[in-house]
Amino acid sequence: MTSYIARRLLIGVFLLLFMSVIFFALTRLTPGPPFTVGENPRAHQELIDKRIHALGLDKPWYEQYPAYLNALLHGSLGDSYQYKKPVSTLLVERVPNSVILLGTSLLVSLGIAIPLGIFAATRQYSKVDMATSVVSYVGISVPSFVLGIFLLIFGAVYIRKWTGGAFAFPLFGMHRGDDQSFLDLVVHMVLPVTSLAILSIAGFSRFMRSSMLEVLHQDYIRTARAKGLSGRVVNYKHALRNAILPIITLVALQIPQLVSGAIITEGIFSWPGMGLLAFQATVDRDYPVILGVVMLVAVLTVFFNLLADLSYAVVDPRIRY
Repeated sequence: MTSYIARRLLIGVFLLLFMSVIFFALTRLTPGPPFTVGENPRAHQELIDKRIHALGLDKPWYEQYPAYLNALLHGSLGDSYQYKKPVSTLLVERVPNSVILLGTSLLVSLGIAIPLGIFAATRQYSKVDMATSVVSYVGISVPSFVLGIFLLIFGAVYIRKWTGGAFAFPLFGMHRGDDQSFLDLVVHMVLPVTSLAILSIAGFSRFMRSSMLEVLHQDYIRTARAKGLSGRVVNYKHALRNAILPIITLVALQIPQLVSGAIITEGIFSWPGMGLLAFQATVDRDYPVILGVVMLVAVLTVFFNLLADLSYAVVDPRIRY
């Protein structure tokens, strides 16, 4: 096990190094400079050229990369062009907001999707199974921006109308004014969490159903039933433990998104998380912020993929490394 972990970590380091080269090159090769005169009458091209030269942005990307790699190895992600502060500070400010939003939606979706998938698999081709399949396909097919806008209209317009203006869900942000209470945060989270959870439930439930059906047809499940074990013991003690393996992989791939944020959903609901930060940085060509977000997600993706592989051995004793 130790040699396997060491080998995977070494591969991960080389993979991250390769990705840093690719991401750095792509940001520098996109057309257009990061600073322009625009419509600001006080901006002068001469000052902008001096700033570009001071940052080394007038050099080819392969001449800029060694300085970026050296800073990266020393734990520095650089300073934001727009916010005039270290990228690490911006990440520390925004990451908790995305973790709260997407972490809650992940827990809600897993809490609903796993029992729903098991229920549909154990009642294959029943009316409940068919209805679950139809609803899941609709959930997978609906674009996130359409669902988000629909929830905005429903939560803010129709509910206000039905309650006579007495109540409506907030349209944007995490808090209302100076109200920093937990209840106010929960009210602000209802619509974005619902939007993210609906999309995740549709996918997770389909994977859970498919995996559960495959396991239920295995020989050892038939043997367990022939020994007289109850359906609950067979389904939840013997079948579920092996059927849950694909869900572990999906969750491991979802966890880095907790940090990267959901760009479309956070943009629609103006949630001050990493997704909104990454989107604004892309619009402003804020290279250090873009690279900081991308590299953070890359590190987490490599780490949680390794963690998922190790979790297989815990869940399924037959797996050994």
